[in-house]
Amino acid sequence: MSEFSEISRNKSRLRAACRDLSITQLETMALHLSEFIEKRSQEEAEFAQQSAKKDAEKQAILVAIAEAGLTPEDFFLDGASKIKKIRKPVAPQYRITDASGTQHEWSGRGRTPKAFEHFFSKGGSKDACRI
Repeated sequence: MSEFSEISRNKSRLRAACRDLSITQLETMALHLSEFIEKRSQEEAEFAQQSAKKDAEKQAILVAIAEAGLTPEDFFLDGASKIKKIRKPVAPQYRITDASGTQHEWSGRGRTPKAFEHFFSKGGSKDACRI
């Protein structure tokens, strides 16, 4: 919590903090605080008005949905909107056999596998390992 907030909550601390201020400075401070209070009151009233308007609009929408024989869940189903297409696997286009005798296959799509990177760095070409 800020120091000002701590001081302003305790009457004795506020009095001690303002002891060295002149009457003019105190009146200026009071004027600024009253202006701030007025502005803050207006902001809170506007916020309350906006909240009430939003609540009324929400209620009107819910009534319209109910009159149409629907429920809010009809609009926000998790499973219906997230149907993914199942992709067929792509046939490999390249094949190499490393030094240990293990065969590595690659479709040519996506990131190049390490075994193929190693093969290409030693001077091998894609055409040399095409199936």
